[in-house]
Amino acid sequence: MTKQEDAGSKCALEEAYTQERARLFALAAKDEPQGEYRKPVFGEGVRGARIVLIGEAPGAEETKLGHPFVGKAGKQLDALFCRFGVMREDAFITNVVKYRPVVRSEKSMRNRTPLPAEVKAALPLLKTELLSIAPKLILTLGNTPLKAVFALSAQKPPSIGAAHGQLLKIDIDGIAISLIPLYHPASGIYNRALVEVMEQDAAFVGSVVRALEG
Repeated sequence: MTKQEDAGSKCALEEAYTQERARLFALAAKDEPQGEYRKPVFGEGVRGARIVLIGEAPGAEETKLGHPFVGKAGKQLDALFCRFGVMREDAFITNVVKYRPVVRSEKSMRNRTPLPAEVKAALPLLKTELLSIAPKLILTLGNTPLKAVFALSAQKPPSIGAAHGQLLKIDIDGIAISLIPLYHPASGIYNRALVEVMEQDAAFVGSVVRALEG
């Protein structure tokens, strides 16, 4: 990519973020909003990164601080980076849905999984991110980002249980990109039986990353 092309892709991405912010602010004006639309969390990291990590959606801490994968989730992700042999600063990190989807009650507000319609509405921006960054490798963290990336490639997604830790190939607008589906970093907390599997998957990612560097 030339410097001119790189500048153009950065401008396209910033414009896409501006448009998404406007869309979310319009949603916030509706009664009983189902997300923290006024506090979007956009992708962050090296624009020419060879690796892009995609999560589901920001949580409370990410929304508060305005950065993806911070707080407890950030520590889990940093541990993964250590296993990959990659510095966080060398990757681009984003989520499919750029706001925190919530369930509200009189006394509290909790996270929820994005609805299919919310994921569908988020796909154009995710596509812009991926085409602007043009990574060599995508790592999806959990089911939602796996389904989203396969939707962009117009393919039926495999289940995370069947595809985790495997090197797959996808095509987005004629651009071939490698993909390794991973369980969400927090999965081992809720299911200790997955810890060893996740460590094996992380080791495999490390071997693929080293091959890219070679």
